[in-house]
Amino acid sequence: MSKLSIWQRSKRILFRLFLIAALFIFFLGVYLDSMVRDEFKQQAWSIPAKVFARPLSFALGQKLKLSDLKQELALLGYRKKIKAISQGEYEQYGNSLVINTRRFKFWDGVQPEQTLEITINNGVVTELKDFATQKSVSFLRLDPLSLGSIQAGNTEDRQLVTLKQLPENFITALLVMEDRDFYEHWGLSFKGIARALWSNISQGEVRQGGSTLTQQLMKNHFLSNERTLWRKLREAIMAVLTEFHYSKDVILEAYVNEVYLGQNENTGIYGFARASEFYFDKPLEKLHLGQVALLVGMVKGPSYYNPRRSQENAMQRRNLVLLQMREQGLITDDDYQDAISRKLMVVAKPKARKGMMPAFMGFIKRELRHEYSLSELHSQGLRLFTSLDPLVQRRAEASLSKRLKTIDSQLGNKDAKLQGAVIVSDIQSGDILAMVGDRQPDFSGFNRAIDAYRQTGSVIKPFVYLAAFQEHEKFNMLTPVMDEPFSLKGSDGSLWEPKNYKEETHGEIELKEGLINSYNLATARLAMSVGVEKVADTIMQAGFDRALPAYPSIALGAKEMSPLEILRLYQVLANEGRSIRSAGLIAVQDHQGQLLQRYPRKIETRFDAESVFLVKYLLTEVVNRGTAKLIGSTFSNAQYAGKTGTTNDLRDSWYAGFGGDKLAVVWVGRDDNQPTQLTGATGALRVWRDLFIQLNEPSINMNLPDGLVWGYKPGGFFSQFTSCKSKGLLPFYAEELPKGLKVCD
Repeated sequence: MSKLSIWQRSKRILFRLFLIAALFIFFLGVYLDSMVRDEFKQQAWSIPAKVFARPLSFALGQKLKLSDLKQELALLGYRKKIKAISQGEYEQYGNSLVINTRRFKFWDGVQPEQTLEITINNGVVTELKDFATQKSVSFLRLDPLSLGSIQAGNTEDRQLVTLKQLPENFITALLVMEDRDFYEHWGLSFKGIARALWSNISQGEVRQGGSTLTQQLMKNHFLSNERTLWRKLREAIMAVLTEFHYSKDVILEAYVNEVYLGQNENTGIYGFARASEFYFDKPLEKLHLGQVALLVGMVKGPSYYNPRRSQENAMQRRNLVLLQMREQGLITDDDYQDAISRKLMVVAKPKARKGMMPAFMGFIKRELRHEYSLSELHSQGLRLFTSLDPLVQRRAEASLSKRLKTIDSQLGNKDAKLQGAVIVSDIQSGDILAMVGDRQPDFSGFNRAIDAYRQTGSVIKPFVYLAAFQEHEKFNMLTPVMDEPFSLKGSDGSLWEPKNYKEETHGEIELKEGLINSYNLATARLAMSVGVEKVADTIMQAGFDRALPAYPSIALGAKEMSPLEILRLYQVLANEGRSIRSAGLIAVQDHQGQLLQRYPRKIETRFDAESVFLVKYLLTEVVNRGTAKLIGSTFSNAQYAGKTGTTNDLRDSWYAGFGGDKLAVVWVGRDDNQPTQLTGATGALRVWRDLFIQLNEPSINMNLPDGLVWGYKPGGFFSQFTSCKSKGLLPFYAEELPKGLKVCD
């Protein structure tokens, strides 16, 4: 074969290889171009929805413990100082605190940064004023605690910012250090590569990189940190394509929001806005020159220059940025000297809330599922404001966890199979204040608070009595009821034979004693006298929204319900017959803080206040001398109402109770539905008691509704009631008093 033919053949091969490479580059470019445009079109700098707790607000005359306020400040990351000069700091002088609050955009408006003085005496706010002017302030609201984000596998924490929001010299400082030719190149800067190479050789160490900001953005958002030619090729092509499609300001703004700047536990800190809050507890526009220089310097190596981990490295890097800014004429010598003379001014690392209250977070996702897709929750930067009270939540978690551990020890349980759930709500508003779905509150799995459907036992009995009291011409406190055995044969041939706890019977009793002492036989007979359909209708009217067949056994808790469903039923009893569907959402904003939706609570009157009051009175007697008397003896200076619940073979332990402000439902049991050896009083009630010992809950309101009077029967059958000064007066409907009763004014 001649040399000419070999050369011609080689040219053909080379041409084919070139053609293949060109086609490969072309189709790769088309693919990468589509990827870049889709991301920018969707503004896909992933920002998961951020969930906030209720903000702590207080006014003059409001009940508030100083210890609770300080605990809230600690949760929010406020720092106690001798002199509080920056937002997120406070001073203390005896019972007075001077708080430098943070600026925050709520769903109903912006609350500016302000310095306020609050004085608390004997658990009451006695003074609230502007610290500078000493003028009285009627209302104060702290920024809310962030409960975490609704993530989709990624663990990125960022806050979007526009170029207009950046402080003076920020962009120029960034470009001096990272890409001086940014406004001149088309994605690749050969001048920058040469400059970086010369600088690194002359300094004897790597001081500058050759990648443009556009290349860094492509690497950070689309690619990995692998050091390969294949990655660099894709990075270069994507950078050029991005510069072709988008303006410099669009690219720069994307970079500012995408750059990685540190780690908070397992969550990455992305973007300068979030990094500013993470390291300095300040918005970007409030940063000092030295703080700007530190953030810009950290771009090169967030871990190596982490100011909390290595102050020396961070200081050197900050000073280098300041030096470059001075040499480029961006700052004066005086500015430079002032900035390098300052400390780093980094605040203590904020505590990360592990687990992020998974039960409540799951509940919030369910409340949103009909209005926002998971994709929107995972990436659109929504801001979700909720009613959760972080102090009540922490106490509910501790009460359940510690009490179940104690019970396991007392029962000799070595496998810790006892489980539980706690839900707390505000009586007036229906707001969910706390939700615990596992004895390990950080466990992100089965949420027993909303998903554990268990037989309710006696905790459902108050609604049998509520059904009876609505027919007050037939039933009152003293109506005779038989507490004797009976049996019913079902249509399928099955036999229902209810029994009392310990299988005791009590003959003819007064109606009130049936609920106070939780007698199954008396309650079942009452249900049949009222009508089982009427009992089922009453439970549905109270707020139960699933099918409820009218079987006699529903009167004793045979129907399976969740703790959340029980809470919603008791909300009606605690709120004078008014139904407010317990919920957790208050408002939703977009990532810019614009209000998208409010969630007002709808109030409906379901029952007359008089019949509800009669049931509430009996529930106070349950606490005073009935199955929940441990609550009465524990809180001797307060009046609460509640009801225990125990199911067959001691499988489920329930307690639902309320004071003047809060309602709480507790369930204790086993996931395998095996016996627990616990009644309502020895299990769930103990958790409830542990919680309310910490809550400083006021007594319930026992003022009579218009249609009721206090009455007593002197002598004989009712001899313990001899006058209006006697304890144990009973409420009755005024127009149909039982014979022989006297009325107390």
